Amino acid sequence: MPPLTAILIGAGQRGALDYAPYALRYPGELQFVAVAEPVAERRERFARLHHLPPENVSASWEPLLARPKMAGAALICTPDQQHTGPTLAALQAGYDVLLEKPMATRQAECIQLVETAEQTGRQLHICHVLRYSPHFQKMRQIIQSGILGEIINVDQRENAAYWHMAHSYVRGNWANSIHSSPMILAKCCHDFDILLWLLGRRCERLSSVGSLRHFRPENAPAGAPQRCLDGCPAEKTCPYYAPFIYLDLVPLWRSYAATASGFPRRAMQLNLRSPGLIKVLGGVIPLLRQVSEYRGWPRSVVAVDPTPENVLEALRHGPYGRCVYRCDNDVVDHQSVLMQFEGPISVNLSMHGHSHIEYRTTRIEGTRGTLLAELGLGGAWIELRQHRSGQRTRINTSPPPGEGHGGGDNALMAAFVDSLRTGGSQALTLGRQSLQSHLLAFAAEQARLDHRIIEF
Repeated sequence: MPPLTAILIGAGQRGALDYAPYALRYPGELQFVAVAEPVAERRERFARLHHLPPENVSASWEPLLARPKMAGAALICTPDQQHTGPTLAALQAGYDVLLEKPMATRQAECIQLVETAEQTGRQLHICHVLRYSPHFQKMRQIIQSGILGEIINVDQRENAAYWHMAHSYVRGNWANSIHSSPMILAKCCHDFDILLWLLGRRCERLSSVGSLRHFRPENAPAGAPQRCLDGCPAEKTCPYYAPFIYLDLVPLWRSYAATASGFPRRAMQLNLRSPGLIKVLGGVIPLLRQVSEYRGWPRSVVAVDPTPENVLEALRHGPYGRCVYRCDNDVVDHQSVLMQFEGPISVNLSMHGHSHIEYRTTRIEGTRGTLLAELGLGGAWIELRQHRSGQRTRINTSPPPGEGHGGGDNALMAAFVDSLRTGGSQALTLGRQSLQSHLLAFAAEQARLDHRIIEF
């Protein structure tokens, strides 16, 4: 069976570095034949890696989608506010589509995308990768087994690390709701989706509170300049100092070390204590070389070729070197959504950008047991506590090292490719399914702004 052919629209972090490598690992299953990307360096790098002819390499999506259909699928990984146009065009041109989340930044556009896919008879898959992670798949299996009894309460926490908040939602692409989307949509449509999937029930009502509390001009250290590298007097103490985050990478390695186990945990801890030793050992140990020569997120967002020299230059002049208290951000840095699901089941989703490390936590209370779970950058686990026996069972749900979103990124691509090549039934995130999480996110933001309860 020949490989599925695809075009990539948007060759940034998610498209080129997270999803497209599937074609390099499994060339017999997936082959890219064209790319559209406005940043020349990214566009040219993708073309080289995937051996694309010059006529199939474009700075914008319009010329590609105006041509006769050249592949079976289109992966659309443009910025959030640029999803609707190319997705509609691709569906109408006959492509099946894998679309990065959120589907769109406006509710009406999300609905339009789903309806267009259904009208054209094309498949629309949304990148709700957590459904494909071993962590949440195991959690769903446990719930469905009945070992917890009837589910009474769920506490889902999106603990965005302080440095991730600064990177994405203060300095980065999702900082301003006018140019992107509310943080509850951009960050937590994943969480709404996984709650709907885990519980298998609809939400009946919700309310929400939250605000932008910390990342405001009045909280800037005395004498702080516009940019970190312009002589900030707080550079030795500020946790948001750009070189600390992007050059030293200390916050990233702390997050990995805190949730990893075994050799990866020890390697990260050693790297934090002795980065020079890790660099030397990296000459003979490939895993350590990946650490000492790290070029992934968030560095890969700061500079296309994220060498230390290029990153430093980007911090001097680009958006990621700005003082976090001097940016144009307006999205909240904390928000809670209280929901009642059918049952009734009380559900609380708490999102904030002030965690010491990057991780999601889940607590599910049932009539016969409790489930505790944690998914971090370095690993994941689930613990079951049974009421009658008092027995505790701990389950390691960590993916192989380096697999994004708890192993969900690779599994999503495998399911998408299989669905189109063989008609497989592994697709878990078709448009109509994924739409529900977006509707909840839009409702949560409206409830926060209007100070009211929304019923469905």
